[in-house]
Amino acid sequence: MTGPLLEVEALSVAFGPKLNPVRAVDAVSFTVNAGEAVGIVGESGSGKSVTSLAILRLVPDPPGRIVGGRIRFAGADLLSLPPARMPEIRGRDIGMIFQEPMSSLNPVMTIGDQITEAVMLHERISARRRRALALEMLDLVGIPNPAERFLSYPHQFSGGMRQRVMIAMALVCRPKLVIADEPTTALDVTIQAQVLALMNRIRSTFGTAILIISHDFGVIAEVADRVVVMYAGRIVEQGDVRSIFRHPAHPYTRGLLQSIPRLEDDRRRLYQIPGSVPAPGARSAGCPFCPRCPDRLPICANAMPPMAEVGPSHHTACWTNPGASVAGAQ
Repeated sequence: MTGPLLEVEALSVAFGPKLNPVRAVDAVSFTVNAGEAVGIVGESGSGKSVTSLAILRLVPDPPGRIVGGRIRFAGADLLSLPPARMPEIRGRDIGMIFQEPMSSLNPVMTIGDQITEAVMLHERISARRRRALALEMLDLVGIPNPAERFLSYPHQFSGGMRQRVMIAMALVCRPKLVIADEPTTALDVTIQAQVLALMNRIRSTFGTAILIISHDFGVIAEVADRVVVMYAGRIVEQGDVRSIFRHPAHPYTRGLLQSIPRLEDDRRRLYQIPGSVPAPGARSAGCPFCPRCPDRLPICANAMPPMAEVGPSHHTACWTNPGASVAGAQ
């Protein structure tokens, strides 16, 4: 296969009535290469999770629907496939680690049954082989005594162990891509570190591409090669991790990075970006970050800036970028 493993082009997702829809994701474009880890970061309400659900065509309809764009995976256009074909791709080719492991597992099924169910849907192998694969995955993700815990129920696991089970379920069919939506939510920092180390190990072991979604730049830094920064349903900046962390070009990205606590910082209060993410129906025609931006210009309130290059493989949508200013003046 040539080209990216996953290619999202001008993806738009809307909610509400067709005559007056509200866009939660607006013209989002990015790629994920085979074996690569890409992070999507932004505050709650930025459209990160809706983007991940749209890739797997899991946006609930109604009230939501994909209203524009293209999603190509391994050369196939996912949006043109019949709905009946999508279950073949989910789990087998694209694994998903959903938010909230506390509620994502079925409380009345054993852990073993939930993992083997994924194998049964996609592979014609014996029950003994399915059990062997499930035990292998439980051991890989660090669950002690896999044969014993195979028969346990979710309520008998801690939050960190449930998250490991979710990872095992996502990987048991050896997918080419794993989408991890807030994989460290509600976990303490020690367990977070263990989960992130596990994801890095799995990536190196199987060559699995990872699309990790988080509001935490620290989590993104541990896993991702490239970063996509989303705000109010749009991408405002994207580039490799080193460029984003060393030379953030968008005021929103700089604000997120300034909000990360540092041991050497003696400030009494952490930095916070003033205001909050606007509701989808309350966004203006200009840059959505304009009301909160310390560097805003008069043009920001009236026109959305184009995505412009600020360095090798580093782009941002901001009128303060010289390239964007030239485009706006023409």
